[in-house]
Amino acid sequence: MLPEEARPLIEPFIDRWNIRAHEKDFWQMDTACVFDEIIEDARKVLSESRIPFDDDALFNMFNIIVLSYAYSAYDQPKMRKFIGKHSNRFPWMSAVSLLCPILATLYMSRRTPASLLMIIGYGLSNLGYVMFAAGIFTGTYRIFGLSKRWQVFVVAVMAVLVGTLLSNIVV
Repeated sequence: MLPEEARPLIEPFIDRWNIRAHEKDFWQMDTACVFDEIIEDARKVLSESRIPFDDDALFNMFNIIVLSYAYSAYDQPKMRKFIGKHSNRFPWMSAVSLLCPILATLYMSRRTPASLLMIIGYGLSNLGYVMFAAGIFTGTYRIFGLSKRWQVFVVAVMAVLVGTLLSNIVV
């Protein structure tokens, strides 16, 4: 969405601002000040290159920098930690969701004449169902350290398969 003649200037512009991303003080600055700095720098770059621009072009250059930072934070856990956006909170939702398979296992062990393998299989199957729901709704199950949707689904499928297998073993 930039003027055609401005596109070759974008990569050096991104590189210049990516250097700033590695300065701790940069992440402590007021967002409005950062916005103003990026817009002024974009204005300077376009003016020096004698490229006509409007507010939309300046704002698009700002957005390119923001997207670059967002991708770096998404792709690099060390970058998230550096900028102070790491999550060190306890994963309460996935921990509480473990109550469902735990209570199901306890119920099965106290109320039915099932073998130990059947009880374990029932608990694992219930864990798999809870993880499927977590995979659909949040895409993570941080109590087990699963931060990607595909990881949650793989473990959920394995839990359901092993649980079903164990529940159907006759001893």
